[in-house]
Order: sequence, then structure tokens, then C-alpha cells
Amino acid sequence: MRELIDFYLATGNTLPFKSGELAEIDLAKALRGYWNLKSRQDLKVLVIGLAIICDKQGKVLIGSRKEKDQWVENLSWVFPGGKMGFLDFEKSLKQDVKKETGLNIKVNDLIAARIHPDSGLKPVQIVALYFHCQPLKEKPIAKPGGDLSKLQWVKPTDVFKHFTTSVCDEVTRFLTILEKSSHT
Repeated sequence: MRELIDFYLATGNTLPFKSGELAEIDLAKALRGYWNLKSRQDLKVLVIGLAIICDKQGKVLIGSRKEKDQWVENLSWVFPGGKMGFLDFEKSLKQDVKKETGLNIKVNDLIAARIHPDSGLKPVQIVALYFHCQPLKEKPIAKPGGDLSKLQWVKPTDVFKHFTTSVCDEVTRFLTILEKSSHT
């Protein structure tokens, strides 16, 4: 944060608050200053699609990454998916899931969209789209491929035992509801 403030001051701007006097009302000014500074950077935007694939037993598929992600440092386990190659998100997601899991899927609904907070201050903004999906086969057999070294079917809320990065509130609610509904 100190580097951002120094850069901001070096570009001829003044801070929207006095050092040590950060009141609630000043927080909005500080955030505005931060985003003004961030908007001056060259920023690459990546749109990724993530498939929350639910099987008939109420489990979801997650995968372990082969290598460290260049943008999200602590990313280890993920929902299958990847960078959206074109604007037909459903088609792009189906291709990525097929490559990473060997599964053919049906894309049901968009659950959530968010700017991924775990990419930090890197010159990239990751827009993550989370889709509820289901495998087309009754008893799907998933095989890791692409960026994934291992796949595992888990209870929906067990993803939190594996994930090392944040999960947005909408996905957390969806997984909780999914798990409760599979017990009824």
C-alpha cells in the first residue's frame, strides 16, 4: 500500500486524508484515490468461467492444479474451467471442462460473477463467472487433464477444506443450499 501512496504522490496528487486520521468518511476518499491510481495502470482483464458440476449424488467436482497460477498466488484447488476464449460463454466453458475433466456437461445457470480479490496488486483484473452445471452421463467418470493433476467429487461444503483462496458469498450460499437439498 505504501508503494501505491508514494506513486500517487509522485504523480502530483494529494492524499484524500491526513496520515493517522482515517475516519469512516475518509475511507471512501481513500478508496476513490486508490481506484484513481489503479485506473492509471495498464490493466489486463481476464474473464474466466468456472463450472460447479453437481452429480446425482449431490457432490461437486473440484480439481487440483498442476502448477502455481501466475495471477492468484495461493490457488491450489479449483472448480474446473478456464479463461473464456470467446463470447459464447457456454460453449467456451464446455470446451474447458472437457479438456480438464473429460466430461461433457450441461450448463444450467450463472450463479455468480465477481472480480476476484485474490489477484492482489498485479496488473490483471480477473472476472470470475461461476456456472451451475451437471454432467450429461448418469455416472460420470472424470479424468484430469489440462491444468489439473487430480479430480475429486466432494460434498458441496467440503470444497472449503480444499480451497486456499476466497469463495464469494453467492457461491458459498449456493453450495450450502445444494448440500442441504441433497440430504432431503
